[in-house]
Amino acid sequence: MRHTHHELNSGNSVVTPRILAHRGGLERGPENTIAAFRQAFEDGADAFECDVRLTKDKEPIIIHTGFNRGSIQEVTGCSSPLNELTWHDVQTLKVLDSDEPVAHLDQTLSFAAETQMPCYIEPKVDSVELIGIVVERIRRFNLLHLVGLLTFYSRKHLLVQAKQLEPTLQTSAIIINPAANLLKAAASINANRIIIGWNKVNHFSLCDFFIRCLKRNVRKLKARNIMVEGGFVHSRRDVAWLLRNEIGGMWTDNVPKIRGFLENR
Repeated sequence: MRHTHHELNSGNSVVTPRILAHRGGLERGPENTIAAFRQAFEDGADAFECDVRLTKDKEPIIIHTGFNRGSIQEVTGCSSPLNELTWHDVQTLKVLDSDEPVAHLDQTLSFAAETQMPCYIEPKVDSVELIGIVVERIRRFNLLHLVGLLTFYSRKHLLVQAKQLEPTLQTSAIIINPAANLLKAAASINANRIIIGWNKVNHFSLCDFFIRCLKRNVRKLKARNIMVEGGFVHSRRDVAWLLRNEIGGMWTDNVPKIRGFLENR
């Protein structure tokens, strides 16, 4: 039975924390696979994230790589770079330590359509062509209400390109700098969501040192209907910090663990 998110008091307001599965929740299943996405759904995640790149024959596949780097050895054990592999080649590969195949974007969108589970796609290469293919596929599956793009603010031009192709597309920007003007950053690219953190070196507790007015900035974003989320969330302390600052979305590798922290506050 799927869980639903819980309403919790935080200060003077009520926060409804959404639990979001990074790469499908990579502690719960082989990352970026349909099996992981289905496990996230069964775990009651409110959404999942995945990574996309193109094969040599321009097929969009779901796989994590370094940005603008084509090695897939860490994920599949294959020593050939992705730009030398066709979709036919990729279909012979398995995600390491599993029997799960590498997923195609179309399979992922079919899963989102089947479950009505929101999906956020991160492009792993600076490519107008990739953005165009992803937007076209989202349209083809009639999932503009459910599927969006996500990337770091330093790569914001990818989100801008996507919005130019499809103004109704949902976009999310990850901002590492804790001192950034979050509202100005979101407004500059018409982003629908801002995600803070996403980096162990610059994680939540350091934000307290740099910015004392985060809660006020979060409220400004919410007043403009811009959602605010945090990642990655690993500990009970992370959960408490996010709730204290009225940040209602939590990106994690383990959905049940974070739900347990929420339910036992």
